[in-house]
Order: sequence, then C-alpha cells, then structure tokens
Amino acid sequence: MAQLETTAETMPSTERSLNVRALLLLAMAAIELPFLAFLYDPTAINNSDPAWLWTRVILREAVPLSVFFLATLCVAAAPKRITLSEAWRRAAAQHQWRMLLTINVAVFVMLSVLTLQFNQYGGETEPQPPWLLFSLWVAAIGVIYGLLAAAFAPLSYWRETLTSERTTIAIAAGAALFIEMAAVLSRQSWGALSEATFRTSAFFLSLYETDIIIIADKRVLGIGDFVVNIAAACSGYEGIGLVATFLAIYLWIFRSVLKFPNVFLILPIGIAAIWILNSVRIAALVSLGAHVSPEVAVTGFHSQAGWMMFLMVTIAIMLATHRIAFFHDQAAIVTPAAPSTAFQAAVALLAPFLAMTAAGILAAAFTHENYWSYALRVIAISIALFACWRYYRRLDWRIGWTPIVLGLIVGAAWIATDPAGDAPDTLGLWLGALPPAAMLLWLSMRIFGTIILVPIAEELAFRGYLHRKLIADKFENIAEGAFSWKAFLISSALFGVLHDRWLAGALAGAVFAFALYRSGKISGAIAAHMSANALIAFWAIIFGQWSLL
Repeated sequence: MAQLETTAETMPSTERSLNVRALLLLAMAAIELPFLAFLYDPTAINNSDPAWLWTRVILREAVPLSVFFLATLCVAAAPKRITLSEAWRRAAAQHQWRMLLTINVAVFVMLSVLTLQFNQYGGETEPQPPWLLFSLWVAAIGVIYGLLAAAFAPLSYWRETLTSERTTIAIAAGAALFIEMAAVLSRQSWGALSEATFRTSAFFLSLYETDIIIIADKRVLGIGDFVVNIAAACSGYEGIGLVATFLAIYLWIFRSVLKFPNVFLILPIGIAAIWILNSVRIAALVSLGAHVSPEVAVTGFHSQAGWMMFLMVTIAIMLATHRIAFFHDQAAIVTPAAPSTAFQAAVALLAPFLAMTAAGILAAAFTHENYWSYALRVIAISIALFACWRYYRRLDWRIGWTPIVLGLIVGAAWIATDPAGDAPDTLGLWLGALPPAAMLLWLSMRIFGTIILVPIAEELAFRGYLHRKLIADKFENIAEGAFSWKAFLISSALFGVLHDRWLAGALAGAVFAFALYRSGKISGAIAAHMSANALIAFWAIIFGQWSLL
C-alpha cells in the first residue's frame, strides 16, 4: 500500500516535469532558427553569383515551408495525438536529456557569434561565395536541431515513429509543398489579380454611373475629383485568404456532418464570392466618395465594408451548407431537437457583445467622426439584452464592495496613464458647438452605454463565456468563478486586444477576472467593470479630458 501511495504521489510531479521539458524544448526549437536568421545577412556576401542568388531564394522559402509542414503535420496527426503523446511519455520518462540540451545551447551560442563573423566575409570583392563556410553553417544548424530532437526523445522513439507514421509525414510534406507553391504563385499574381479587380470594379461602376474616370495603366478609378488606385493591397487577396482559412477550419470542425468530397466546392465558391464582393466594395467606395463624403469612404467604408462582406460570405455559406443535401449529411441529424441548454447559454452570453461589435462596424463604415452613431451601439446592445432577459434573470446579481473597489482602482490607473490626456480632442469641440439640450442628450446616452451596457456586454462575453470555454468545452457545467491559468491569461489578453491601449486593457481584464474569482460570479466582474467605467466617464466630463470617452 505504501508503494502504491508513493507512486500515486509522484505521478503528477513526473507529468508536470515532462510537460515543462516539452515546452522548453519546443520553445528552443521555435527561437533558435529565427534568431540565427535574424543575425544572418545574406546580402553582405556575394550578390552576383547566380547559384548564390538561388540559394538565398531557397533559404528564404525554407522557413515558411517548415512552418507549413509542422502545421499540416499537427493537423494530420491530430486523430492520433493521444496515442503519440502516450508513446512519447513512455520513451521520455527515463531519457537523459539535460546534457544534450546543454550542448545544444553551447553550439547555438557559438554559431550565433560565428554568424556575425560570417557576414563580414567577402562581399562583391570576392570572386566566389564562401560555399564551404556556408555548408558548415547549414550543417551546424542541422546539428543544433538534431541535438534538440535527441533531447526530446531517444533515437528508438524517433525510429519507431518515423516508421509507423511515414504515410502521415508524407501527406504533411506534400500538403506543405502545395501550400508553399500556392503562396509563391499568389505573391507573383498580385499584379494580375489587381488588374482583374480593377477591370471588374470598373464594370460594376459603369452599370450605374456616368463620367467615370479610368486610367488603365495606373489602375486609377474615380468620379469627378474622387479617385482611387487599385493597388495590390486592394486586389482582394486578404479577403481570399481569410475566407479560405475560415472555411477550412469550418470543414474540419463540422467534418462529421458534411459530405466529402462534395463540400470542398464551398472553397472555390467562397473565394469567388469574396473576390466579386471586393470589386463591388471598391465600386461602392468610389460612388460614396464622389457623391456623399470622401472622408467616410476612405476612413470608414474602405476597411469596415471588407469585414462586413467577409462575415456575409462566411455566414451565408455555412447556413447554405447545412441546408443543402448535396453538402450536408442529413443522416447525421437524428431529430430537429430544440436548442440545447449550452447553445441557449452561449447565445445569451455572446449576443450583446456581437450586437455591439456589429453596430460598431456599421457606424465606422458609414460615418466619419459622427458621434451620434454611438446610439447604434446603445440600441443594438439593449435589443440583445432584452431578447435574452430570461437567461439573465437566473444569474445571481448580488455584489459586494470588493469588485467596486477593484474597479475604481482600474479606473484611476486608466485615467493616470491616458497618453492623450493633454492633447486637443475633437469630441470636446464638437460638444461645445451643440445646443445645451443636444449636449445633455448625447452625454446621457454615452454615460448609459459606457457605464451600464458596455460592461455587461463585454463581461458576459469574456468572463461569462470565453473564460469558462477555455476551461472546458462544456462550459455550461463550469462554475462562474472557476479558475484556470490558461483561461485567466488568454481571456485577459484577448480583452486587451479589444482596446487601443492593449496592455492597459489586458491588465484591466486581469483585474476584472480577479473580481470574478473573489465574488464567484459574473456579476462581480460586471460590477468592477461598471465602477471603472463610471469613474473614467465622470472624470472625463468633469475635467474635460474627452480622450477618455
């Protein structure tokens, strides 16, 4: 019995040790090559030898190719991840790895110093590139990663894994090569894609506009005094990449209920749709800039309309895919059951935030410094909260003083670190030009949204849904105040990304999460967020520090 108890006590420690080892070695693998690539200056050496130029091209493409291979290998091996992990743990449990890692670090440091010396060799004055030194440099990199692999697991493990998973590795290598070729071709085709986008946009514009300005050799399109240039960035390749990536993830997640290979057709459909809509967006941008407002067209519609069209395409394709028998396996649907409790909870927790986000995109797309557009957010969040009120009634809304105090600390820190505190703000000038009644109406609306609606929407999404979803897939079974380092760090970081001052936003999110843990319920985080926003809002109004609103 004593032996069993000792084993049970040491197992968690062994498990943690293996996890730390794996993370350390993977971090070293992710750092060493990029660092050496940063130190290495290929242009410092012979730039005229054709073979050397081709070698530089191959080296440049080797990095993304390696990333693509590792990514596709992880996806291909995902169904066997538990088996592979258990096999590695058995092999690595008694493996001596520290000496190998020490040698790796020593070789890495030495090679970093030699890389700087290697950059000083030759240049245009040397008739031939230093092939021997370069070969030794590449071989040394191979030695570094060979040592990392040997430290990660014994040779027997690698031999058995490479033999048993050779098909998976071959598939991953082929997929990585295909992705790399597609990436190279896409970069080379940006000019052609821009030309096609320019001509398609001009065609759409000609359907309803007259006196169009078309300068084909410069890809300039316009009406009157408002013209735009269809450069590579406007060709639609970003939207194509986003849609292709999103739909690929969608196919993977819903693979059990989709018909393959039929459903692969949604990829070219989505790519074609987003590209055509991008041309429509450019035509609409020209009309908006010529007839309504150049500022709205350039500062708002130009970027926000792209996101709206991305959402339109992806949501429309997903809805259609689940309703068209050609794409969807109807046999996987047993009965049209009512929405599950988890689904209802997810909708109630996310709806206010999604409504706020959508309203913000619409306001930014069609207005330029129109502060009245904030009313769209107030209306959207209010509708979402009203629609899901039955769910919110079941929450415990009792709060104590601790969340409020934490929120006031966040608000004070936010005010003290405002980088634009002394800068002139257009909001103050705009408010000063309003009639008193209109100014009072706007301030009341902004205070209501900032102090009440926005904290509820953001906390329900980040601390109510995302935080618990990061702890367990069945988030509805997790207590509101449950703690997890992963959930704490990721939800706080993503909350920071939501704000222009991302670091301060992340720290604020961490404090709101602490309020959640202290109170054990989502209402604690909401109360902390409300008190922080209240202090910030009233400070801005009383002292005229309008950059805070």
